[in-house]
Amino acid sequence: MSLIETTQKLRWQFEQLVNRPDWALLVRYELLPQHREWSYRIGRWLRVVGLSRSYYFRQRWSASLKHTNNVATATATATATLLIWAEGVELQQIREYCHGFKQHLAQHKNFIPVLVTDVADFTFYSHLGWLVEYLPEMSNGINKEDLSASYREKKRQYLAWRYRDALVVPVAAGIASPQEWQMILQVGFK
Repeated sequence: MSLIETTQKLRWQFEQLVNRPDWALLVRYELLPQHREWSYRIGRWLRVVGLSRSYYFRQRWSASLKHTNNVATATATATATLLIWAEGVELQQIREYCHGFKQHLAQHKNFIPVLVTDVADFTFYSHLGWLVEYLPEMSNGINKEDLSASYREKKRQYLAWRYRDALVVPVAAGIASPQEWQMILQVGFK
């Protein structure tokens, strides 16, 4: 499968996740401060049962890190999140691809990179200066495989919803040629 086809497939899968968020999880981790007042509790309950969800459609998630110099410093309206999906990719490949992304991102300073991965290499990630969303394997539980799969799927849905406005690319796009990179930035999904 070509890199363009892989990108199209990933974006289609991402869109499917965005269209079926886990509302209970979104409410649990909503971005508002947790108030003890009854009006906030009632509002949260309404969002869980399916009412009053318009609040979430207006909410936007900022992926910028204020403590790093590697992230674009443009205004919030001029920046775009680049969600780099690296689930199921080996450690050495991720490192190689991320170095390639640094070259691509040098030409596109308006992107804020966010890496989604299931590989724990936090020392390397901290040197990148990117936000990293980690999809861990669960190590405890009665049936580890079911629990882990359930948790990972919920977290995928959560991340898809939070980054629903992001441009999603596979991590392999890090080694794309300049021409392929331009095509990836413009490709939709089938």
